[in-house]
Amino acid sequence: MKLTDLIQAIRSDLIQHERLLKTDIPSLPANTLLPRRAVTVAELGRDFSVTIDMVSVDSDIELKTLMSQPMTLWIQQADKSYLPINGYVHRFRRLGTNGDLTSYQISFASWLHFLRLRSDMRIWQDRSVDDIISDVFNEHPQAQGKFIFALSRSLPLLSYCRQSETDWNFVHRLMESEGLYGFFRYSADGQSHTFVITDDLRYVDEISPVRYYGSDIRGSDVDALTLWSGSRTLQSAAYATRTSDYKNPPIPARPKGTLVHARPNQGALPSQTEIFEYTGSYTYRDSERGHALSKIRVEEWESRAKRFHGVGGLPGIDAGRVFQLVDHPEHDREPEEQRKFVALKVWRYLENNLPVSRQEPDYPHSLKRELKQAMAGRADDESLKIRHFDGSEGCSLVEIEAQRTTVPYRSPFEHKKPVMHLETAIVVGPKGEEVYTDELNRIKVVFLWDRHNPGNAGASCWIRAAQADTGAGYGGVHVPRVGEELIIDHVGGDCDRPLAVHRVYNGAVRPAWHTNGILSGYRSKEYHGSDFSHFVMDDATGQTRAQLLNSGSNGITLLQIGYLIDQSGNTRGDYLGSGFDLKTDAWGAIRANRGLYLSTYAKPSGSQPLDARETQEQLGNSASLLKTLADASEQIQAESLKPGHQELKDFSDATRHSVSGTSKGGRTAGGGTGNANVFAKPLLALGSPEHIGFSSKASIHTTADRHINLASGLSTVVAAGKSFIAGAVEKISLFAQRSGIDLFAAKGPVRIQAHDDDIELIAERVIKLLAIKGKVDIAALDGIRLSSGEGYIELAGGDVNIQAPGKISFKGSQYSFEGPGGESYLLPMFRPPYQAQYVLENATDGAPMIHHPYELKLPSGRTLLGRTNYLGETVLVFTSSAQDVHLRALEQDSAEVKPWTFAGGGQADIEADYVGDTGND
Repeated sequence: MKLTDLIQAIRSDLIQHERLLKTDIPSLPANTLLPRRAVTVAELGRDFSVTIDMVSVDSDIELKTLMSQPMTLWIQQADKSYLPINGYVHRFRRLGTNGDLTSYQISFASWLHFLRLRSDMRIWQDRSVDDIISDVFNEHPQAQGKFIFALSRSLPLLSYCRQSETDWNFVHRLMESEGLYGFFRYSADGQSHTFVITDDLRYVDEISPVRYYGSDIRGSDVDALTLWSGSRTLQSAAYATRTSDYKNPPIPARPKGTLVHARPNQGALPSQTEIFEYTGSYTYRDSERGHALSKIRVEEWESRAKRFHGVGGLPGIDAGRVFQLVDHPEHDREPEEQRKFVALKVWRYLENNLPVSRQEPDYPHSLKRELKQAMAGRADDESLKIRHFDGSEGCSLVEIEAQRTTVPYRSPFEHKKPVMHLETAIVVGPKGEEVYTDELNRIKVVFLWDRHNPGNAGASCWIRAAQADTGAGYGGVHVPRVGEELIIDHVGGDCDRPLAVHRVYNGAVRPAWHTNGILSGYRSKEYHGSDFSHFVMDDATGQTRAQLLNSGSNGITLLQIGYLIDQSGNTRGDYLGSGFDLKTDAWGAIRANRGLYLSTYAKPSGSQPLDARETQEQLGNSASLLKTLADASEQIQAESLKPGHQELKDFSDATRHSVSGTSKGGRTAGGGTGNANVFAKPLLALGSPEHIGFSSKASIHTTADRHINLASGLSTVVAAGKSFIAGAVEKISLFAQRSGIDLFAAKGPVRIQAHDDDIELIAERVIKLLAIKGKVDIAALDGIRLSSGEGYIELAGGDVNIQAPGKISFKGSQYSFEGPGGESYLLPMFRPPYQAQYVLENATDGAPMIHHPYELKLPSGRTLLGRTNYLGETVLVFTSSAQDVHLRALEQDSAEVKPWTFAGGGQADIEADYVGDTGND
């Protein structure tokens, strides 16, 4: 055809009539581009691709005009009908111009191609695989309503599934892992296509039987195979897996794993060709799920093991189509199910039967060379030639790869999960919660990249958080709080297995100690509050220390050791001393159930804690002193000090008790042996090489059920700002071995009384009774006797008797002997030994009867009338011996209530708030 005729034909509507190839491009005027040749590639479970060399009389078509626009390629069948392939343009090239004709090239694919151009980072929880795939597909308007699922089973829920890649890779790896694959159905009008996702070849569309003609084929326009061959590839014999679940850890005797063998009748598969794979943490929950996943892997091997390859001129076949092979001399002898195949891959090489010259330049990217290579050696094959009634000639070459339908098909595992790296996330929880965790101290996070989640408690699955130390019954616990930023790693690099490995500070969550780099430690925080506990280690040069502190509702409690300073937050303050400081704003207690030793004696590192030798020596010295004084006091018949000496000796002995180290088997690394001193009893011992002081602004109380020993090598000094008062149930004994006993009253009297016995003043030499001012009174109820030698003076019963074996001498300037006379001396009365005070109680409820009148009859016959005090008590009653006292409550007088009055007259608003206390307490 001449060029002018061709151009005229192109501009007419008949140029594509009954051609091998024709196209519909809605975004361009009809017949703007005519298909010259095409190559199509389709694969079950994958996208298809169509590349078409086009010719046009229009040389200035803007390339961006067709981007992402729909178009359809129609391929003529043997019966003159057309098979549509519909898709979206993703590449448009201008190849070059030859005269008045310009060559272009269009590449298009299904809407799946858009999945390559979009990536996302997203999380699904407790969703099925088909739901997840649907969510991704529906992000693309071209895919909405253009996909369906045809499944033989319900797909399981995935507890956690993350996308961090292109939609293409994400969807395909999900489909591969679950044994899913897809094929395309095209609408009859060629305006759309639908992706059908299935897991069973029973749901794949079936076409008419395909005939095998071999080399006997004659003529063209026949859908048939001219070549058919088979191949088998050795595969592994078994697939073994192992996984782990941290919530139900496996035991070595019963590991969690699967073992699936390949189906028989595949030849002599070497038994050692087993593939073992650790599939990662908690890949499956139960053995049934694990077996299903492993079976998919083995079925993919079995699908690859035996493949068939065919060549012919049957443009009507497509990937994902089941056909029955007929008229094949070998397969016809097999059962019908063995003659059914599914086309897995289909390559079409098509040269349109347009009336154009084939003497065109070899443009870069043109399909001309690819078709020439595909048709090499087949130039004389009439079955591949397609002739038009105008004499134009084209060709159609189809290559297919197929497998029997009796063998399950699985897509090859070509799409891997993305390899993950460290990333950060923020801990989240329910609104108002500061801590959100579970029995394993897991937490939930929102990743910094997550644009789909508002950051609530459903942002992620429960994620384990690494701790400083973990173990059964031991380890460290510090649960990340809401708002903290964590470093997230992934077990085995698996994006679906996040693990919080550490935590970091940021501008919102700042460290408690910073900038100077010398403060380190641990700090907690009150739940929904500002109080805290912390342990700080201070590495300041020459000023190292440690501080344990709690700030609570009862104030601050702290223990600071080392170089003591005043620390406030991140600020190091004034020097406070060295050593340790233990203090609290609340209450404190130090307890040691088997003995406690407080000492200021210097000891080297490694010394025994209860090495109290210095204190024991001091106790020994005091015991010796008591022993010496005890012996001396007994010699002069004074009260013995031996009980105190024995108690002190027993105490000292109890501080010496040796115990040996114990071993319960296991490992000790050779240490922990030998002996150490302990206390034999739960004693409290204090020891110091210098002074020990007790001070109180109130009172100091020292009590003991047995003895209190006070022993000093020099003097024991007792000073009282007011009074020194000592009381003893039995006696008070004072013994001075060498220099006597002095009692001085700088002011006030000195009183010595014996209420039930004698007073003895005995001296080896002189007894002096002196009154510097005033007089000396000596009085006795029964008599006074002054004796010396054999003489005496006795005063008794009103008589004075003087006797002497020698001279009685009276001297004076005057003397007088008169008649009788006398004067009684008033002696003090001692309080009787029996005393009691009574409480008057209400017989109904036992309550004290306050300010109530009573009558008290004493043994002497005396009757007392009175009122109880504010505690319901009577007056004290004294008797010389145990005798009965009669107490009776009297009737309560009604108190006259008078209103308050002002001094100037008038009446107050309140009435008598007070009743006069007429009691006699």
